[in-house]
Amino acid sequence: MSVEPLLAKDLRWVVCPVCHQSLEREGDIITCNGCRRRYPIVDGIPVLLADRALI
Repeated sequence: MSVEPLLAKDLRWVVCPVCHQSLEREGDIITCNGCRRRYPIVDGIPVLLADRALI
């Protein structure tokens, strides 16, 4: 089974779990446009957990 790469357009329906602002992909990191928290992408899956965010 292959995993499709996460595209920027895939994030249009997803928001930051902390401040509920929009997100954008920057390489292997997803950055919140509001609070600027950064979330990792692990094996093609965004890990949008507040306790895993890089501030």
